[in-house]
Amino acid sequence: MSSAAPPPVVPGDGPIGPSGAKDPASRGCLRWGLVGCAGLSVIAIVGMVLFMRRAPQLMETLLGATEAQVVAALEAEVPAAEREAFRMEYAAFVATAKAGRAKPDEIQALQAKIVGALKDSRVTAEELRGITEHLRSMPKK
Repeated sequence: MSSAAPPPVVPGDGPIGPSGAKDPASRGCLRWGLVGCAGLSVIAIVGMVLFMRRAPQLMETLLGATEAQVVAALEAEVPAAEREAFRMEYAAFVATAKAGRAKPDEIQALQAKIVGALKDSRVTAEELRGITEHLRSMPKK
């Protein structure tokens, strides 16, 4: 009773045979992977181009919302002349930011000043003057 031994496992057996030829079922896998990656790259580039076209509008919307928060939180005692001075300086700042000439550190400093003023949900005349002076000190386009 002799049982037949299984054939020995030879390196090179399997999907890629000893001759180096690929299994016909796996030929297009790499090609479709590359095509998929190229397609995703094109989609990403188109998305970035569209975002860059919309970035000024998006920035204007966000900055406009910040201005609206400040104006809504102004105390009744703030004189109309100071309110108007703030609006004028803020409009000049928005134009500079839309043109891409506002530096990120300047925007962050202004944002910190506005957040500090809005911390108690009220903006006093003194806080508004400080924000307006900060806006005046920033370079314009």
